[in-house]
This record gives sequence, structure tokens and C-alpha cells, in this order.
Amino acid sequence: MSRLDVTEKIITTKVTKGLSWADVAKKVGQSKEWTTALCLGQMTATPAQAKVLGKIFGLSTDEQKWLMVVPYKGSLPTSVPNWSACTAPPSRN
Repeated sequence: MSRLDVTEKIITTKVTKGLSWADVAKKVGQSKEWTTALCLGQMTATPAQAKVLGKIFGLSTDEQKWLMVVPYKGSLPTSVPNWSACTAPPSRN
């Protein structure tokens, strides 16, 4: 199990239950933007917030622990694109 697995479970459950980020945020006690970032893996939950999210999304105790792990900010699931490998468009002379 990884943080990405937990994120995918949260998104799947959100869609299947028809939840909104605003509704989740109210239960967590934070803004919609902050709560969305938390659920998508870019913020760190307190134990109390992880427990609330666990109830909303049906997360196990182990899955809730992943919500409390400090994320790598700005992390990408793939490597950073190599823009130097791109070629410039041809000139129109």
C-alpha cells in the first residue's frame, strides 16, 4: 500500500458516493481547497482529520496513517519533462 493507493481510493469513493469537496471540507473543518489538497496527497492530516476522512471514505487504520505522512510537495508521478529535447518550430521565411 502507498499514499497513491489511498488517494485513488478516496477519489473512487468520492465519485461513487457523489460527494463534493465542500461537503468533505465541512466535516474536516478546513477550507475546500486545503481539504482537496489533503485528499489528493499534497497536505498532511492530523490524527483527528485522518479519522474523519477514514469514516467518510471507508479507510482502514493503516490507510489513515498514510494521510499523516508528510508529502513530497510538487511531486510528480513521472519524471520532469526534458524541454531541451523539444525542437523549435520551423521559421516562416
